[in-house]
Formats: sequence, structure tokens, C-alpha cells
Amino acid sequence: MSRALTPILIDLTDRDLASAAARRLRGLGFPAAARADDAPDAPPLPRHPSLVVADPHTAVDLWDDDTGLGPGVDVVGATALEHHDLVVAHVLRREPDLVPAPLPRAEEPATAAELVAAIEPFEAYDDGPGPVGGRWVVLVVRAFELPRVAQRYGPTVADRLADHLLRCVDDDLPGVHPVGFTASRDLVVVLDRQRVGRMSRRLEGLAVMLARRRYGSDVTGEPETETLSLTPLLGYAPLRPGARRALAGALSAADASATRLDLEPTKAPDVLPEAAVRALLDEPEPAESLVEPARTTLPGAVVHVVADASRRVRNRAHDALAWTGRPGIRLAWQAVGTFAIGTLVPYLAYVTFERAGFDLTTVTYPLVVTALVVTTVAIVAESMLAVREDPLDGVAEPETWPRVSAVIAAYLPNESATVESTLAAFRRLDYPGELQIVLAYNTPQDLPVEEALRAVAAVDPRVELLRVDGSTSKAQNVNAALQVVTGVVVGVFDADHHPGPGGFQRAVRWIRAGYDVVQGHCVVRNGDASGLASVVAVEFESIYAVSHPGRAALHGFGIFGGSNGFWRADLLRAVRMRPRMLTEDIDASMRALESGARLASDPRLTSYELATTTVPQLTAQRLRWAQGWLQVSVAHLRTLLASPRLTVRQKIGATYLLGWREAYPWISLQILPILLFSAVHGVGGSKSWFISLFVLTTVATTLVGPLQTLMAYVLGEPSVRAHRGWFWRYLMWAMVYTEFKSALTRISHLKELTRERVWRVTPRDVRAPAGAATTAPLALPAKAA
Repeated sequence: MSRALTPILIDLTDRDLASAAARRLRGLGFPAAARADDAPDAPPLPRHPSLVVADPHTAVDLWDDDTGLGPGVDVVGATALEHHDLVVAHVLRREPDLVPAPLPRAEEPATAAELVAAIEPFEAYDDGPGPVGGRWVVLVVRAFELPRVAQRYGPTVADRLADHLLRCVDDDLPGVHPVGFTASRDLVVVLDRQRVGRMSRRLEGLAVMLARRRYGSDVTGEPETETLSLTPLLGYAPLRPGARRALAGALSAADASATRLDLEPTKAPDVLPEAAVRALLDEPEPAESLVEPARTTLPGAVVHVVADASRRVRNRAHDALAWTGRPGIRLAWQAVGTFAIGTLVPYLAYVTFERAGFDLTTVTYPLVVTALVVTTVAIVAESMLAVREDPLDGVAEPETWPRVSAVIAAYLPNESATVESTLAAFRRLDYPGELQIVLAYNTPQDLPVEEALRAVAAVDPRVELLRVDGSTSKAQNVNAALQVVTGVVVGVFDADHHPGPGGFQRAVRWIRAGYDVVQGHCVVRNGDASGLASVVAVEFESIYAVSHPGRAALHGFGIFGGSNGFWRADLLRAVRMRPRMLTEDIDASMRALESGARLASDPRLTSYELATTTVPQLTAQRLRWAQGWLQVSVAHLRTLLASPRLTVRQKIGATYLLGWREAYPWISLQILPILLFSAVHGVGGSKSWFISLFVLTTVATTLVGPLQTLMAYVLGEPSVRAHRGWFWRYLMWAMVYTEFKSALTRISHLKELTRERVWRVTPRDVRAPAGAATTAPLALPAKAA
């Protein structure tokens, strides 16, 4: 909490007294510094202090070039002040106007000009060079639900909620200087970056804290209001380009946050056009003028020019490395390029070292063999640990089943033909408590299927339709659905998933057992659509019936796989889904794990989905998955390893899951250049171990495929096990299919390196109709009668 703007200089002969008084004043929220304070965390001396506390003999004339004091500076002569609290009291008695001003109120909004005028004083004492972008940051905090709260409960309730948010921000964030509210109840504050620390992480923590809180009648002052949850949107911009542009940038960043609803703070764009600034600040358009305006270079202009030049260089590098052309041709070139990097480069290294008199394969081959053996042992361990009794056998059913919510995320042009049958499957669920079914969808055009969906919602009060205008991703749809979710347990599903019986009952029991997230078993229901679909069906059994539960038992945590996953509602509201991540589900899993959440995997909790049926569909889907996993590994592995909440066992599991899975496709490929080098240059007697290791490795890795297939058959879902031919087909293609996925992982690394990030919607094996319908508005839950 820090709201006073007047800089104070403590210039006393007693160094300890001066330092203590300055620290006490800073604790009260005043920008105070002591001349004699040489502590490491002491702030720099103010260049233009408005108040000086000095000894009587020096208070007569303190003007000099060092202090920067001049006429008009108020100098307080401190006499007989033996304790720092007396200095503080003396200052406040002498200058009562320095007492921190009261917090602004939402019912008294300020105009953009008034907000800019209140921010401008901070520009005058931006001490020293400070962090990149300056010491001060303008932050806008917006609650996404406030407009609808005002519409439903009245503006007074919305104002009280906004005032409560300000108090939360003021109490929980250091270095806060509240400036005021906009007419739309956006809170504007100035932050001291030197006190906040790492900006993005601190602001994200603030957003999560605000999202976790519940706002009931004790906050709104209205007994009839239900407990509300809010989605904070944070946008910020450095002050150094100027107060006007900083405020506009922060408002623009908050607008960008509103399109995602993922609680991730958004930094303002480096360059904001003047027309956009005027629009954000509601300024009138300037009058036409024939006079050429004068030009000057503002403090941030050079930074903007450098940023633009850097961006152009990156774009050119992207164009040079991404191989422009048709996606199929580019993908082929990328496959050839990554294969050459993984084989020819090591081979040339082996030849170079041999000419220098050293056989490098004596080092690399044992390492590669060790890597293959480690992976084989891990797969075998997962397979064995997947065989276990039902972990819920000792968990009793609740006397009263809680309210639960199913969130179905859909992109209707792609899933129009499946969404009606999916909705019907959810309506058939026999859950003993209250079930809410939320269909959150986005579509670029009105569709006839929307009329059918509205007809269903009209006759079934459990169904709520939520058209998320402006959404371009599943993550945005799920985040938007959290506005209307009322259940304490939330199941997240794709639009092609049909839930199995008893799923929500098992999920509730997992939550009662102390878990926060549970991932179910996704079963392919169209395995007979093509030969590839049958291979994917068996692969999913090896993943969801074997690998996921086995890995959860081995590592001590599971993962949320994107669909047929169940969350504690308050955790999902705090974690959200991030649209910028290609695998937002895995990203959410890791962030939940970082927060200390417990994640489980349950192969008995089933849902039935549609698999891809063609090679192009599968390639696009798995490339996105592979690149998304890489993004998650880069973003979270280091944080997970440093987290005090994770056990050593979990950290080893995170290393294997995020680090090893990215390195292994390159390591396994090294057997080829090693064999090529040995074939060309021969294997001497001193390397007789070479053949033995090669045979051992070949046998071990070859047996992994049959073992996985066998375990998938033993533990698989009966509807898939009924097709034995599918398992034989999978076994026949296992080695080729595994290398196919490894190649896509290597290609995904190149794509991420060149910033080629494209979200391609996975087509279903049914066509979506086109047409017209009206829009279903976004709305709050119906008010209780």
C-alpha cells in the first residue's frame, strides 16, 4: 500500500535514526529515503524532494547541487527527536496533507484526462534508469462480469464489487498507487516495479487470488445476491513513454485479456497507433490541418524503433527457415531437414573425431544404449503398475451428491453434425444429484443446428447454451463457460465425446478422496471407420488404460488430457486454459501441479470419442500435440524442478515427462549414424562389446511393442477388445507408427524454433452443415426465484 506522491528526504546527522525514520515512512506508504542509508535495499535519494527533515543547524540553507534542493522546498528542523517514530510524527504534524489519500471509489469515476493528470506526477521522479521500460507501470484491473452484474443487480452492487477489488489489490500488491476508476469500473493503478519484483508472475498471482475468492452478500451489501466469482483481467504498460500512452496501452492490454479470460496478465503492445490511443481514451478526432506538424523523439520512441527493427529481423528469419510454400511440401522439407540434423551431423562429427585420433562412438554408443534401456524399463514399469485394484474401493459415496457441471467445448462449423448426439448422450446421464450441462461454442457464422440446440435447451433446464462470440479456440470457450458454471465439480469434454455411465459419480468420489483433478479413459468409438482409426483405437487403449494410470502410480501425479477430465471448480477457475498454448490441457495440468494440486488417472471413468481417420488429419493433430508438449516443457520444467511443493519422486517424473520425452526422439535416432560409421569404418576387436550391446538393445526395444499391445488388450475397454484384429494390426505397424510420431516430435522442434505455430482444427469424419440462425447471447445464471 503506497499512495503518497511527495518525495521525502531524511538528512539527519544520526545515521541510524535517519535510516529507521525513512524505513518507517516507506512502510506507511511514503517515498522516503535517508542520505546516510547505505543498506543494500535502500532506495535512491529523490532528485526533487518536496520535504526535507534535517538537523536545526543545517535546516537554514540546504540548497546545493548534490541534493537538488532549491527555493520552495519545505525543510523541517528536527529538534530533540530521539526516536524514529518521533520523526515520523513530526513530519505528519508539520505536513498533514502528506497523509495517504483515501482510496478512490467506483461510484465516482474519473475521465481519461483526469486519470492521465493523476498519473503524470510519477514521471517527475522516475529515479535512476530503473528496469527496462522505467520504474513505473500503469496497471488496469477489470472484472469481466461487472457489466452483467450491474445489469442484473444494479449499479450499486457493481460499484461495491469494484471497490472491494481495489481494496484487495491495495492490500495484496506492494508498491500500489491507486489512481481511480473509469466510467466502466476499470481500476487504474500505478505500480512501483522496484517493489513488485518479477512483474508477470506477481500479477498472475494477483489474478489467481482474485479469481479464487467468492463475493457474496457481505461484499455486495445485498442479502439476495448469490455468491459470485469474478474473472480479473489485467493489462499493463510502462509509464516511460508518457502517461497518456501508458493509460491507453494498459486499457488496450485489458481488452486483449478479455478475449482470452485465462487470468494471464497482458502487456501493452510496443507500438499503439495514435488513432487507437484516441479511441481508447474517448478523445475527439483532431481537426484537419494543412500545417506539417513538428516532430520530436519521445523517450520511448527509440525503443519502439529498435523493437520494430528486431521484429522485422525475426520475421525474415522465420520466412527463411519455414520454407514458404504449400504445407505438405514444407512439412516434407522439415522432415528431411530434421532427419539430416539427427543423422548426418553426428556422422560427420564421428568422422572428424576419428581423423583426429579419437573414436567418439566409444562414448556415444553406450549412452544411446543406456537411453534405450531406460525408456524400455520405464515403459515396462508403467505397464506393470497399471494392473491394480480399483483405488476407489475404500471411498464411500456421499449421502448427498453435490451439484456438478459438464462443459462441452465445440467449434460448430467443424462439429455441427456431432454436437446434437453428444448433447443427447449427456442428457441421458443418470446422475443422482443436480447436473448442469453447458455447451460453450464458437462459430464464425449462424448455423441451422443452433435452432435445434435452442429447442433442446427450451425443454431441458439442465442445458445452458453459451455462444462465445470472438472466440477462436477451445480454451476461450472453456474459460467463458466458467462464468455460468454452478457445480462444485466440473467435467470438461470435447464436442465428439459421449460420456460413459457413472462418470460423474466416480469423479465426485475422487474429489472426496482428496484429489483435485482426475483424467478419465478416452475410448475410440469409430475404430471401424478406417484402418488408421483402428490403429488409433488401440493406441488410445495403450495410453489411457495402461500408460496414464501406470505413469501416475510411478510418478505420483497424473495429467489432464483435454477431454473427459474432471476438476474441482475453484481450481479450474484459478488455473484456466491459455489459448496461446497449443496443448492448453497439458499446460493447465502443469500449472495445477505447480500449485500443489493432486492429479489422478482413472481408466474406469470412460467416454467415447471419434478418432482421426486419415493420415493428413492424424499428422496435423499429432504435430500440434508434439509442439504443444514442447511449449509446456520449456515453460514449466524448470519451475517444477524448483518447486518446494513437489516431492523428489514427482520431480523425477516431471523430468521424464517433459524433458526426456523431448530428447528421446533425437537420442533414439543416433543408432543410425553410429551403425553407419561402424559399417564404413569397421569395428575393431577392442569393440567386441559393440555387437553384444546392439543385440541386447534390439531385443529389448523390439519386445516393448508386443508388451504394450498385450497390456492394452488385457486392460482395454471391452468395446475395443472385441476387435482382436485391430490389436494385430497395431502390433504389425507399431515400430513404424512409433518412428512416425518421433519424426513429428523432431519436426515440431523445428517449427517451434522458427515460430511456426498454427492451430489446425482436427476434422471429424462427418461433415458440418452450413446455414443461418440467430445468436445465443452470453448470460449470467438465472436469478433464483
